[in-house]
Amino acid sequence: MAEIVIDPEVPEAARRELEQAPLSALIGFSDPLPSRDPPGGRGEAGGSGAERPQAWRLSVGVIVFVAACLFIVALADPGPFSADLAFLAMLISLPCAVAGCLALAQRATGSIPELPGSRPWARLSAAVAYRRRYVVPELDLHGDEMARWQRASRSARAIRESEAVRLGLINSVEVAAVLPYHLWDIAERLALLDGPRRRQTAILRDLDASDPDVQVVLGPQRRAHDLTVADIERRIGRLEEFAALASKADAARRRRGAIEKLAALNQDYEELLVRLDDPQDAFNDAGRPAGELRAMAAEADAAVRLANEAGRALIITQPPAD
Repeated sequence: MAEIVIDPEVPEAARRELEQAPLSALIGFSDPLPSRDPPGGRGEAGGSGAERPQAWRLSVGVIVFVAACLFIVALADPGPFSADLAFLAMLISLPCAVAGCLALAQRATGSIPELPGSRPWARLSAAVAYRRRYVVPELDLHGDEMARWQRASRSARAIRESEAVRLGLINSVEVAAVLPYHLWDIAERLALLDGPRRRQTAILRDLDASDPDVQVVLGPQRRAHDLTVADIERRIGRLEEFAALASKADAARRRRGAIEKLAALNQDYEELLVRLDDPQDAFNDAGRPAGELRAMAAEADAAVRLANEAGRALIITQPPAD
């Protein structure tokens, strides 16, 4: 399943639908909305949308013709089955009457009336309703933009997998709540940058970039591009710094834990020395093992503290409540 980055403000139900949707059902960030009646869509047998009204009219005409024939037979030849034929003709005509009323209502209002209790958004998939509220890197990012996203994604994965984060040792920021907003800001900016950049590159193939008239238009665009890249790099840098410090905190804690386990073996070796009647107590000499353990503990605590300080840079202003 394709990776997808979703605006944290998207409702949970739509988020689940987007996460489970196949790649073919998703819409690129810079792509136009698909037609409501695409060629070859549901209800068609490979024909175009313009052919469907003609087929519909033909079907209604056949049904009306059959109903009329039944009425004529029932009226022309009174018999034991005349009433049944007339009733059957009425049953056949009823769907046509309902369909005709709906068609007239659609022409008058421009849309099919909704049934009581229906939901307006139910006719749109989440991929359409929340277009540009999600980014699919596989569809939306190319070249340098994809490389930048991969850096951000690796850093976020390292943060989530960090033992210090999972154990709650780095809890000065609500990482689980802040990280999705930070990733969305990066992904959205990259997608907003990628589409115009690719279109600009295609247009410049037919132009001389050094032409003064072209430079008048191109110069401001490139400055906006450079400012956006600098902003994105700053945000990714914060993630990378936090991920590096979280990894350093994990390494310091692992080192501290390993040394503590190693020091726990001192008692066994002390017993060996006692049995050897060695007057030198190497393990208590100048208190070195205990001092080293305290130094390792301080190093691990300092690494966790640095990771917390880096995490504070990820704090973003939450959007105001509606």
